[in-house]
Amino acid sequence: MTVSATIGPQALISAMLAGFSDLRDLRKGRNKQYRVEDALMSAFSLFFMQSSSFLQYQRQMATKKGRSNAKSLFGIEQIPCDNQIRSLLDPVAASAVCSGFESLHQCLESNGKRHPYKCFEQGYLVALDGTEYFSSQEVHCPQCSQRHHRNGRVSYFHQVVTPVMVKPGCNQVLNLAPEFIRPQDGHDKQDCETTAAKRWIEAHPIADTDVGVTLLGDDLYSRQPMCQTALEHGYGFIFVCLPTSHEELYEWLEYLEKAGEMNRHQVCRYQGAKPLLYQFRYVNRVPLNAQQPALEVNWCEVTVIDKRKNKQVYFNTFVTQHLITHETIEAIVEAGRSRWKVENENNNVLKTKGYHLEHNFGHGQEHLAELLVTLNLLAFLMHTILELLGGTYGQLRELLVTRKDFFRDLFTLTRYFWFASWDALFDFMLTEGANST
Repeated sequence: MTVSATIGPQALISAMLAGFSDLRDLRKGRNKQYRVEDALMSAFSLFFMQSSSFLQYQRQMATKKGRSNAKSLFGIEQIPCDNQIRSLLDPVAASAVCSGFESLHQCLESNGKRHPYKCFEQGYLVALDGTEYFSSQEVHCPQCSQRHHRNGRVSYFHQVVTPVMVKPGCNQVLNLAPEFIRPQDGHDKQDCETTAAKRWIEAHPIADTDVGVTLLGDDLYSRQPMCQTALEHGYGFIFVCLPTSHEELYEWLEYLEKAGEMNRHQVCRYQGAKPLLYQFRYVNRVPLNAQQPALEVNWCEVTVIDKRKNKQVYFNTFVTQHLITHETIEAIVEAGRSRWKVENENNNVLKTKGYHLEHNFGHGQEHLAELLVTLNLLAFLMHTILELLGGTYGQLRELLVTRKDFFRDLFTLTRYFWFASWDALFDFMLTEGANST
């Protein structure tokens, strides 16, 4: 049965919670006043509301009025203090809540709002990229990676691979479950982005061969082990491939160019009133490297020239397993260029638009740092889904224009007034907003 297109935060929160697994209470003593679920949703509420003070005022409201928005909006029975939240959540692995991403995507799918993200060969594009979200020379935990400096000091840091579903021309990206870059048991070498990305691919194989998924990534990903891992688990790929890191491949390309076997294509497109000339070179079935057996890939190059100024405005090269022809080259390049959305529309938004990804909300000694980042990503995904679904949330985002205005009003209202539900809160905001304009 199709869910209503006006599905709101209440239903999405319930769906997300239903997807959580293994939220075991590992405390051994009798003092179990607060539930792990309450600590988890308390932390999530801060990211969803984009306010570090939300719980503080809800505790005051609960004391004065006997009820709070923490309970009515997020289902939190009792609000733990900040230290209790950190203590309760530190033993909880991020993997225990990662299935929440799948639950939220299923809500989007059931409403028909994920289908428009099918674009390239009627499949999905998933961009991979790693980002750092914590660094310190003092605070650290067993999950930290390390940098050893020449002066003998050590920096401890956390990184994560953040896969996102993207679509050319669409500013909204859809987060998928992250994969953390951390020391691995039984491995002497420090973990790295590509190894973590391969773990993510192996953990999320494409079981339905009718649903094509193409991975996008920078030059770091266009190595044979990564490409083979993608293919073995049902994924296609379009990865940036630079001459500086693929010398043997480019020797082949130089030979083919001299032999007259390089394919060429060009087309003029307009960006507004600006005429842009797209010049392509491509060739199919060339060895990615000199090893035996070498993986055969298809290679393409794009140069974009502003015809009015006769100036090059873009250049890049890609490798893919998709067949390149005059008919497919534009779509392949457009898809490959979309990998930038994982940085511009995801990582940068998380760091600069109210989610404070790089802020240390709590580090812990086990899993806390990773768990809090995962809850932050879930909040971002839920905000995006609510915008795509429309309803009162979408109307409010249009009415208040900026993200900052929306969350400021959300926090101010819930600080002073109690609302029985999200519908009641949003209806109030819409009514008063309409009256004030």
